[in-house]
Amino acid sequence: MQRRAAVAALLAGSIPNLAQWFNLYVYATFAPYFRTEFFAPSDENSLVWVYAIFALTFLVRPLGSWVFGRLADARGRQLALAAAVTLMSLGSRALAFAPTYAQLGAGAAIILVAVSLVQGLATGGEYAAATVLLSESGTTGRRGFFASFQSVTIIGGLVLAQAGLLLLLAVSDRAAVSTWGWRAAFAVAGLAGLATLWWARGVERAPRGRSATSGTLGVLLRTHWRPALWVFLLTAGGTICFYTYTVTVPTIVRETFVTAHGDAGEVTATALVLVALVVLMLLQPLGGALSDRIGRKPLLVAFGIGGILVSAPLLTGLAQIADAALVLAMLIGGYAVLTCYQSVNGIAKAEVFPPEIRALGVGFGYAIANSLFGGTAPMAYHASIRAGGDTIFLVYLTALVAVTLGAAIVMRGGAATALDDAPVAASRA
Repeated sequence: MQRRAAVAALLAGSIPNLAQWFNLYVYATFAPYFRTEFFAPSDENSLVWVYAIFALTFLVRPLGSWVFGRLADARGRQLALAAAVTLMSLGSRALAFAPTYAQLGAGAAIILVAVSLVQGLATGGEYAAATVLLSESGTTGRRGFFASFQSVTIIGGLVLAQAGLLLLLAVSDRAAVSTWGWRAAFAVAGLAGLATLWWARGVERAPRGRSATSGTLGVLLRTHWRPALWVFLLTAGGTICFYTYTVTVPTIVRETFVTAHGDAGEVTATALVLVALVVLMLLQPLGGALSDRIGRKPLLVAFGIGGILVSAPLLTGLAQIADAALVLAMLIGGYAVLTCYQSVNGIAKAEVFPPEIRALGVGFGYAIANSLFGGTAPMAYHASIRAGGDTIFLVYLTALVAVTLGAAIVMRGGAATALDDAPVAASRA
């Protein structure tokens, strides 16, 4: 009976979460195509501007984490998750019908900014609600496995977005994707988000707030600032690697293959990226299950070491290599390193907070680091390239991964989880 309830909660948290990230990554995936629809086609910096707007969504994530984290701790995890998914889906529907630069001039970019900010609020609230719901819903000894499905659905959103792009490129061409294909993708994502909310009905196993101060930012900053700081530091290198590996790297691969093989290379590159992302998605439960046996710390330390060693060779190599088999091997190797962080970071953060402050604690520290280092990663990379090379960006990325490695090294605890303790989880950071 307990396992059945846990599976029901896993579906209730995972399916809306999948739709949420599908909505977000439609923007990131299709940005190189719709950039000329919101900015002047002659603007050589339009890709930088589009990714700068993508970065803006991350700047409001701390506000979203506070609003929805407070709601999740006081009123329930799933109510907060449903509200965030609804807001995100409505934003995608708005972009599907948004006017272009040719129709509205600079006003088109203003609309893109406004919708992106709304979606940033939604994403800031969704992460903590889904992470805490899945972490708390897992059965004893398998919480890492259950919590890893939050990462499965994040990457699943990327897989759906890449699959949509591949389908559009297969049945049309780049010009068509740039003209109308991106609108179709936003429309489908918006409808999918609203349609999946019924999965969240009737399951509420997450603890509700226990006092008038449950989930307040004041309590977090006064009483739990150390674990909140640790969450921020742990997230810094993990989030820049995630968005570099999953948003920037696919763009690099496509550009390299188009240069080497022409238009046909774009379809090949998109297919390679899709295969690699599917592998990344499938690796997440394996990482979560392994952490239930050996603890979260060894995996996070492995990510820190691996990220420092492979990030620069991965990015510079993929910008020069157009051999399909070698590129696929490089992508999967990089994603194996990323799995050591991605599969366990959520539950590692949830374990350092007591239940009455858990959603806000997880979400706020994550959102601050995510807004500073994650969402800005694609913009920073392309700005670095426009300035003459990727060296500055690679040094910056490597330094942040070193910060995450330090946070992982100071962790305490083994495979046992504080989420099994009652009534309040002990801090491990």
